[in-house]
Amino acid sequence: MSREVGNEAETLAAQSLENDGYYIIERNYNCRVGEIDIIAKKDKVICFVEVKYRNPRGFGTAVDAITHSKMQKILKTAKKYLYENDLSDADYRIDAVIIDGDKVEIMQNIFTEGMS
Repeated sequence: MSREVGNEAETLAAQSLENDGYYIIERNYNCRVGEIDIIAKKDKVICFVEVKYRNPRGFGTAVDAITHSKMQKILKTAKKYLYENDLSDADYRIDAVIIDGDKVEIMQNIFTEGMS
């Protein structure tokens, strides 16, 4: 997937999240541990959002691309963000925006293993 397509998918995801009551804090957070596509807040919970796009003519679905190892990396990156921003006591979760062609789905709390 080209960076341009990725940016369009992330913009669509951010718009969908805002329409669902999320407040976007940051996009494309990067640190030495990893990257988080969107950091948002909804109902006093910080949400680390992974955006996955798949062309419907391609192989597999977008949700298939979120592997266990990817989730572990997101969790480590989320914890780094919380620490850096003095939010270690904040409630948080990992959400995903799944884009399969024109279908956009927000999935909340997709990964809880190892979270506190």
